Amino acid sequence: MGVEDMGGARPTTGAPDAGLTASTALDTILRLMRQSRQPMFVAWGPALAFHYNDAYAVILGARHPQAQGRPFQEVWPEIWDALLPLIRQALAGQATWSENLHLVMERHGYREDTWWTFSYSPAHDRDGRIAGIFCSCIETTGQVLAERRLRENEGRFRALLDAAPAMMWVTDRTGFCTHLSRSWYAFTGQTPANALGTGWLEAVHPDDRVRAKARFLDAVRDRAELRLDYRLRRADGVWRWAIDAAQPRLAATGDYLGHVGSVLDITERREAEERQALLAREVDHRAKNVLAVVQAVLRLTRAPDMPSFARAVEGRVAALARAQTLLAKDRWAGADLRSMVEGEIAPFLVEHGQRESRATLRGPAVVLPAAAAQPLTMLVHELATNAMKHGALSVESGRLLVSWRVEGQALHLDWVETGGPAILAPPLRTGFGTRVLDSTARGQLGGTMSLEWRATGLACRLTMPLDRLPGQEEEAVPGLAS
Repeated sequence: MGVEDMGGARPTTGAPDAGLTASTALDTILRLMRQSRQPMFVAWGPALAFHYNDAYAVILGARHPQAQGRPFQEVWPEIWDALLPLIRQALAGQATWSENLHLVMERHGYREDTWWTFSYSPAHDRDGRIAGIFCSCIETTGQVLAERRLRENEGRFRALLDAAPAMMWVTDRTGFCTHLSRSWYAFTGQTPANALGTGWLEAVHPDDRVRAKARFLDAVRDRAELRLDYRLRRADGVWRWAIDAAQPRLAATGDYLGHVGSVLDITERREAEERQALLAREVDHRAKNVLAVVQAVLRLTRAPDMPSFARAVEGRVAALARAQTLLAKDRWAGADLRSMVEGEIAPFLVEHGQRESRATLRGPAVVLPAAAAQPLTMLVHELATNAMKHGALSVESGRLLVSWRVEGQALHLDWVETGGPAILAPPLRTGFGTRVLDSTARGQLGGTMSLEWRATGLACRLTMPLDRLPGQEEEAVPGLAS
């Protein structure tokens, strides 16, 4: 479709004796564009001939410099239909403004999603007649995608908080509560309308409210760790003792973003004096460890690009959630080893003879101590991730055997891969992932781990005690391989 086919107003330079006037007007616009670093173009005359500055040439990609002077429709044929209503408005004398408009463009020889903020304004000749359209624009693709990733990450983070057994909360840097997990509303009977902001304090006992508020504001002011207890009103009106633990949230730049915290009902601990010390350690462990692990996942994960980073974080957070679910299932008394391993390699296990299973589990029933479940889950997750990326589970012919046995109070677990990509030689140096696996086995599980790079695949053996583990009083944050 040419300009003559658009209907409505269309540019015209008038009679021949007006040509000089139109040309002079165009020259003025072109001089303005050349002096600006803002991407700009003008589409002039009956064919909307395209003229642009150096900043806009970058946007054109491979279409520059051939686009100079060509009709607008020939320069951008793939987005012409999307822009036509805006062009018509401008040629009819109405300026338009578009913010983050989505356009599918082929400026580099392939289709890509792009977003733009721009204005279309009528371009007049010296006689005041509309001779074309003038555009000043900026590409916002990076900003739109970054904001989308931020919303997705925030959504995953909040979903993790909602899935946690503890009542979870998040504030902004002013101390304004922006999110409370579903478990808070179920416990207190509050609603978002009366709980967000500082409304959550209304569920705190009047005798504890002033002290709780002061301690909370001190933590916000000092950007410091928070730990306090108070009486919290349950939905049925009964007052229950709760402990509130939180840590500051920090951006990658170190900037303070707010606090993230957890609230646990500790009434039984206070009522049963003989269990006080045990419950204190358990509460402290659960609150700090969940928060620290989530922060460590985001801080320590390494990836070459954002999609890879998102997949790595999702995998590790999912592994953490599975460990938490297993522990919660048995009231934190321990976790079933077989269930834990199955959770990490489930796609490669087949039941009812549907097809040949690529992974086999072999071993007796073993209940892992609560302190061992989380680090062992993360360790197996790293082995499984490596196997799926580079090892036996990365190819259809690959097979995995995970077997274990208990001798005395020691667990012996073997991870043996076969049929994967051939290993011509062991790694020349110890990588970050290998060091993390070793430090997890020794530092958090109190055991040993050996890696054997066989030609047929990786063989890993882990030996760890079941009766005594280092750091049971306060479990360390598990390491993360890159």
